[in-house]
Amino acid sequence: MTKKLETYFTYKLDLIKSEAVRQVNELYRKDLGLVVRDLRVLRQIGDAPGISVSALQAATFIEKTVLSKVVARLIELGLVERAISPRDARAFELTLTAKGRKVRERADRIGAAHEQEVMFGDFSQEELDMLDGLLDKLMQSLRRSSPAR
Repeated sequence: MTKKLETYFTYKLDLIKSEAVRQVNELYRKDLGLVVRDLRVLRQIGDAPGISVSALQAATFIEKTVLSKVVARLIELGLVERAISPRDARAFELTLTAKGRKVRERADRIGAAHEQEVMFGDFSQEELDMLDGLLDKLMQSLRRSSPAR
């Protein structure tokens, strides 16, 4: 039996991701002049002050040349600072500036409101908890079956 494209789980996930990112990019662009990828980098730097570019790349799964451009832009906008690592003079450490922390807080409010009102507005708390648990279980299953990266 031939299976229709729209019945594949990976296809559904891709559609959901694309639409969610498109919608929230509009909000972030309008309010902050940034997009999801910029904010993923900003948030990761905020969560791990002093992170190296290589560790940032591993954490965000953004290709190196694209990541370098994003980091350079965030530095240019005054949201991120780059300093030579005291542990290795060949490496840089990234941290958020005060402006970067404010932008991250604003982005977090925008993202949380969009998730609550639009993405999950029709879900009960019980359904949200179940979905979160199922997605965690799916990720564990995929990681177990995947060869080490």
